Amino acid sequence: MLAYAQAPAGPLPAGPAQPSAAPTAKPPDPALEVKPRTSILGAWKLNRDESDDPRQKMQSARGSGGGGNRGGGVRMGIPGMGGGPYGGRRGSGQNGENDQDRERMQALIAPANAITLAQREPKDPEVDLVEDQSRTTAFFTDGRKLEKSKDTTNAQVAAHWDGNRLVTDEKNPRGGKMSRAYELSYDGKQLYETVNFTMGRSNSPVTIRYVYDQKPASQTRDNGANAR
Repeated sequence: MLAYAQAPAGPLPAGPAQPSAAPTAKPPDPALEVKPRTSILGAWKLNRDESDDPRQKMQSARGSGGGGNRGGGVRMGIPGMGGGPYGGRRGSGQNGENDQDRERMQALIAPANAITLAQREPKDPEVDLVEDQSRTTAFFTDGRKLEKSKDTTNAQVAAHWDGNRLVTDEKNPRGGKMSRAYELSYDGKQLYETVNFTMGRSNSPVTIRYVYDQKPASQTRDNGANAR
């Protein structure tokens, strides 16, 4: 009787292909996470899309009888936003404004691309505003007598707290009333800067609101270290 050798078993058939694992989503960078703030202090960057257009606001005021363009009236130019100079002539304008007045008015209402609000310690009467344009404004809330300075890059301004809002008490170069208010949005993720002043012979009121977003935490720490 012949014996036949059994052939070795062949390779097992391949099983069904397994789907490849989905790539793991990269967790968000904690430095870029926006968390609600409880105060106006910190570093902020301008949100130009959500901010008012100051030229449009001032044109509306002139159109309602504020300044008028008869006889070459006031024109306001905002740095970085186009437009003409504030006033027509150099030296003294038709409303008694000189170059320094015009420069100061531009500096007051022009939005900074980035700002940092800092306070040395809680309840300190001085709050410092440092802008990316190398301007520093010290807001004092204790009613002290302030020094008058011709330097538009380093100013002292009287202010007061209205709840969590910081509101200034100042005048424009022509002596009219003017104020700026800094306050948090309802969700604590944005800062609102509201500028109120009057213009023209009829003192028409103008209100301009600038919106600032939070800067990433890493940038906030860097800017905070440089703040006064």
